[in-house]
Amino acid sequence: MNTVGRRIVAATVLLGVMTMSTACYGPFNLTKNVYHWNSNIKGSGQVNDKWMKEIVFFGMLIIPAYMFSALLDTFIFNSMHFWTGESPIKASDMGSDGTKVTILGDTTIRWTPSEGGATVTYERHGIVERRATIVASPTGYRLVDEHGNLLSEAEYSADGGVRLLNRDHQVLQQWSEAQLHAIAQGRSANVQ
Repeated sequence: MNTVGRRIVAATVLLGVMTMSTACYGPFNLTKNVYHWNSNIKGSGQVNDKWMKEIVFFGMLIIPAYMFSALLDTFIFNSMHFWTGESPIKASDMGSDGTKVTILGDTTIRWTPSEGGATVTYERHGIVERRATIVASPTGYRLVDEHGNLLSEAEYSADGGVRLLNRDHQVLQQWSEAQLHAIAQGRSANVQ
């Protein structure tokens, strides 16, 4: 290999090492906030807290909220924390009324529990941009916007399963009781 080829290989290796070294270990505040949000999900009726948390967790794997937050933490927010000493993402705070507050740059996310559900509010520069409410229904949980319009619904089936429906009541995903048990036991790779 000639000298120019060696320099190109060396520059490529150096660039690769520099790129990989910017992902620094840090507090992973965004990922922790997503986890803490999921851990506060409550069940009711046929589905207890443990199962509702697992259903939401599985949905967040499909979306992929956990993977996306971990990637953002790894390559952006932890690097910023490493180089500046401050994380742009603050860990969740809880108010006296049970409200959890997460600050992501100039966006504030508030999770306020209520009787039979919770309200999630997204604010930017102190102005509410979006608000949605999770409400318990006789068949499961519904996500409705600030005007009461249905956004999606998690519905319990008589056989112990759960169906995820869109606003038009079309089934997006369905899990049988056996699939939910498999998910809870960590065997979700076998679940279609």
